[in-house]
Amino acid sequence: MGEMIQKPDANPILLGALNFLILGGLGYFLMGQKKKAIVSWVAVVLLYTVGWLCIIGPFIGFVLILATSYDAYLLGQKLQAGESIGENENAIEFLNKIFKD
Repeated sequence: MGEMIQKPDANPILLGALNFLILGGLGYFLMGQKKKAIVSWVAVVLLYTVGWLCIIGPFIGFVLILATSYDAYLLGQKLQAGESIGENENAIEFLNKIFKD
């Protein structure tokens, strides 16, 4: 298991908005979840570029951006409350299939 992250000055709204605006990853990066940020960026870019071949790829990419934004918001709330989160911790259960330890 990785290191625990503590950031009591985290702003959940800002983290969620940054994940939404910057391909689902900047909020994670600022929280300290760098591996999740990189995996999210790669997944979204692939879904938007190569995903056009199967037409539904961009839709899945947008859903992933929405999910990571909400996940960053929920994790930001935990951080703001003074709790610790793991490097790959997810607040949304189905993201555990994408971001594994």
